[in-house]
Amino acid sequence: MDIPWVEKYRPKSLRDIVGNNQAIAELKKWAMEWDKGKRQKPVILVGKPGCGKSSAARALANDMRWGIIELNASDVRNEERIKSIALVGAVNETFTDDGRFLSTKEGGRKLIIFDEADNLYEGKDDRGGKKAIVETIRVSKQPIILIGNDYYSIIKGTWGAKLRSMCKVVKFKSLLPSQMIKVLDRICKIEGIMCDKEALRIIASNASGDMRAAINDLQALSMGKKALRVEDIKRLGNRDDRNEIYSSTMKILRTMKFDHARDAIRNIDETPDFVSMWVEENMPKEYKRVDDLERAYKYLSRADVFLGRVMRRQHYALWSYANDMICAVSVAKMDKYDMHERYLSFPEWIKNMSRSKEKRDIRESVSAKVGRIYHASPGVTKEKIIPYFRVIYDMNSEVRALYTYVLRFNEKEIGFLTDKNPEKVLKESQKIQREIEKG
Repeated sequence: MDIPWVEKYRPKSLRDIVGNNQAIAELKKWAMEWDKGKRQKPVILVGKPGCGKSSAARALANDMRWGIIELNASDVRNEERIKSIALVGAVNETFTDDGRFLSTKEGGRKLIIFDEADNLYEGKDDRGGKKAIVETIRVSKQPIILIGNDYYSIIKGTWGAKLRSMCKVVKFKSLLPSQMIKVLDRICKIEGIMCDKEALRIIASNASGDMRAAINDLQALSMGKKALRVEDIKRLGNRDDRNEIYSSTMKILRTMKFDHARDAIRNIDETPDFVSMWVEENMPKEYKRVDDLERAYKYLSRADVFLGRVMRRQHYALWSYANDMICAVSVAKMDKYDMHERYLSFPEWIKNMSRSKEKRDIRESVSAKVGRIYHASPGVTKEKIIPYFRVIYDMNSEVRALYTYVLRFNEKEIGFLTDKNPEKVLKESQKIQREIEKG
């Protein structure tokens, strides 16, 4: 698979970050104080998905020539990882990615990043993720950044309240469509894709301020194309709905807790068959061990059994069982993979069906028009008349122009009937129209 564009075009420097100038300025000032040897409070970067929080943290480290150690804070086993890597390294001058001591002279500072900090839970099953982060902050000699979409989820609970008092908050705002269009246009030029400005505007508008979502959409829509038109945008549907399914699919595939996966699937207004297609499409990209993938497919196959019974018996209570089998994919893996913001693919089956639906709609339209002049039903027209009509329409330019005028074929309908240039056919039909009007 090609490199995901969200990674390929991720900003390497804070200069390349689009929007959020105030937040970027605060980060720069914070980093400069660290560089002067002045210990600063950790920073919590908060804002909606795709507004540049993670990219800004990595770009900052790159600008400052700091190393990075990045931990997924939502990992329930992170108390052990934090203590074995971040906590050990924090009390030393700096450290390698595996936690070994490295002096400042040898390697300089390292930025500790706790991503998905808003997915930490405090309760009987919590194994101390927030507690371990607080302990790391207390002794750290290294800069620390926490990243999350929901600030109040980060600071709730006993240890969350401690984080609130110990950290500085930097808020990121969702990007404006005009800001996003500039980025999308630049990517199109680099990739050699001719794209309508209106198409870029629609992609940016549908993304609702989420730059990552917009770039993902642009890549999905551009696969195998050298030009992107407004018509191509329609097949991906509404971004608000897709934004939810992206997020929920990611949570199902990355968590190791069944309850977390079930919460994710309950929070979206989608049917189990639709969610199952998303999980099935992206599972091989996330699960790298064959035995993990085998177990996950077994759960999905059981979900498919329930979905099949729903279709046959119209017994929709079985959807809950299908949902549980889909959520069980989360516990199919023996270990959690260390992954960051992989590109999720839109289910290929849905894209193919969308394309075929458009073709079916055009065929229905042509059949209805042709059926009127032959006094035949749409079914008969499609099966028995259209195959011969296409031959006649394609072979004779005068007949083609006449039928185009009489039946008011549009460009797509002309393209369905012949390989001839639709614009040229329309011009020929206009000549017929002028001749008829002259008498």
